[in-house]
Amino acid sequence: MTALPQSAIASARILADWGEARGWEGSDPYDALNATRLVGPLKRSVLGRRLLTQSVKRSPVNLRPLLGIPPRRNAAAMADVVTAYALGGAELSAAWEARLKRAVELLMAMRSEGREQLCWGYHFDVQTRVFFYPSSSPNTIATAFAGLALVDAFECTGDEAMLRSATSVARFFVEEIPQTSSPPGAYFGYLPGSDTAIHNANLLACAVLARVAAHTGDGDLAEAAREGVQYAVARQRHDGSWPYGEEPGLSWVDNFHTGYVLECLMTCASAGLDVDERAIADGLDFARDALFDPDGTPRYQPHRTHPIDIQCVSQAIRTFSLAAARWPERAEQAQRTWDFARRRMRRADGAFVFQRERWGTNRIAHVRWAQTPMLRALVTLAETQRRTAAGSE
Repeated sequence: MTALPQSAIASARILADWGEARGWEGSDPYDALNATRLVGPLKRSVLGRRLLTQSVKRSPVNLRPLLGIPPRRNAAAMADVVTAYALGGAELSAAWEARLKRAVELLMAMRSEGREQLCWGYHFDVQTRVFFYPSSSPNTIATAFAGLALVDAFECTGDEAMLRSATSVARFFVEEIPQTSSPPGAYFGYLPGSDTAIHNANLLACAVLARVAAHTGDGDLAEAAREGVQYAVARQRHDGSWPYGEEPGLSWVDNFHTGYVLECLMTCASAGLDVDERAIADGLDFARDALFDPDGTPRYQPHRTHPIDIQCVSQAIRTFSLAAARWPERAEQAQRTWDFARRRMRRADGAFVFQRERWGTNRIAHVRWAQTPMLRALVTLAETQRRTAAGSE
């Protein structure tokens, strides 16, 4: 087998060791509501919770020690780690099998309790402009990342227990987050009981269902995924973009959510669903032209570059690397963005900074938002580079 190119995989190895040394515990940009000191009054109102969350997130000085916010392990981060070890294997670490097993154990230990089917939430309360949900209550994003990681683990190891767990995740979506019909198609919500239409949440659920159905032959799961894909494709804008959501106040377009949508559509297509290839190609063109500068610098939104966010970087590397399997020329965008990340977003210890503003840098090394998405992205990029190198021999 051709060796993985060193630029991406060497950085991934450093990042994996960095995370393992910390037990994958650390901060999250949105963990402010875990504060135990000084902020009691702020936590009692919607406005106060939003102000606290944004203040801690945006501060270039880490306020967490002052506010009593401890480093914790995040379910979505552990899902990224499972995926990275499943995809990277021995090229990522000589101890990858033991690390993969441990990562799956940690992920499973973090599942939400009191539910018939497997599901996950975050370890902090969340207050957004749309809704509030408490710590550990399940949400579509964390649950879908976990479900996809379990499929990755199954495909890597052949362990049927991983597929059974992923199937339970799929059952959670169809049983506890039932689709809302909105012809053409139907969509999954963000939370149990929510009918807010958010495109990346809907398609992440669809990606889990499609991959599980591909392995189990469950036609009901496949049909539910088709409905969700149809809903999203029908609402793609003429320029190839998708808004964050379809509700009032959710019409913005940003870089990393666009990447989530495109990755999920490609995942569904790879799992055997009939996905309009033109919709994916148009979306990739929009992202390349509107959400990146020519040197690979990601723009946060089409009309503004800053903050340059590591999530935009990592998701772009992964999205365009995955797209290169069908459109080899897309690998160039993934490489440009990785070249930018090496120059501008990597710290001396091998971890990655959170954000670059026009006049300064937030160097906090968030585990969930920065390190584990980059680990997953770099493993994906390395596989694309290896495939390209093998094809040129």
